[in-house]
Amino acid sequence: MSYRSKLIAAHEELEQAGIWKSNFNPPLFRLLRKLGVKSPPPYYRSFQSNFLTSFVFFTPVWGILMYFLGWQASGKSITESAITALVGGLLYGLITALYYSWKSKRCKLTKWENI
Repeated sequence: MSYRSKLIAAHEELEQAGIWKSNFNPPLFRLLRKLGVKSPPPYYRSFQSNFLTSFVFFTPVWGILMYFLGWQASGKSITESAITALVGGLLYGLITALYYSWKSKRCKLTKWENI
């Protein structure tokens, strides 16, 4: 089965499970697909993969925005800001990965390899 066919089947299964489209097809994954990355939806990825993706994309964006929109004015150093951003990114990645893992088990979704 081609990647496109699997993706369509996965999206149908997710819709039938009552998961919102914005949740199973988030902007980051739409962007990755437009760039040619053939990644399964987050509900079909491993805990580690979801954690790493969430951490890597969230941390720098959130850290830079927070530094220029608030931390710099409050006198927070770049080092302190970087550590805060890393901790925030770790927590965000962990919570996101836990959510996708829990929800995919709760909805009894098919494994990506079996679609």
